[in-house]
Amino acid sequence: MKRFSIALLLLSLAAVAPADQGSLCDLDATWTDQEGRAFPLPRLCGTPHIVVMFYSHCGYACPRITADLQKIEQRLSEAERAGVVFVMASFDSERDRPATLKSFATTKGLDLQRWTLLHGDEDQVRELAAVLNVRYRRDEDGNIDHANLITVLDAGGHIVFQREGLEGDPDEVVRAVREVRSK
Repeated sequence: MKRFSIALLLLSLAAVAPADQGSLCDLDATWTDQEGRAFPLPRLCGTPHIVVMFYSHCGYACPRITADLQKIEQRLSEAERAGVVFVMASFDSERDRPATLKSFATTKGLDLQRWTLLHGDEDQVRELAAVLNVRYRRDEDGNIDHANLITVLDAGGHIVFQREGLEGDPDEVVRAVREVRSK
């Protein structure tokens, strides 16, 4: 219990930018997708996105975040699913290389027509986490303590909704997606 409390304290002390400080469209960073292709973050502009940060070796929270995203996807109509992209950006720049991300997507049954998994370097991870207001900290054992946020971005790359926690109500995110798509 003490270790968990210390980890939470360290997460809460991590320096991050407020969530309303700009747009992902303003980030001049090129990540790599699960196919090994360059993926400039401004590509996230022009259509709504649901974005999470995760890592594929996570044994607890990230599988639940992935399941939450799949529930959200199922609750959207086919037309709504066609108008939103799911993005999973990895915290783990060492282990989550494109081939690992593709294997993760295949194992989880993610439709890569709608889902994009991203690998970036440490600086890119830090920058994206700051813009999304995702607190995280690497442990000595290679695991990553992190906030569990599902973020909905509008077509301009601005945060319009964030849900924190695991196994929350998917309808909150679905409502946010529907609202942003109606604008």
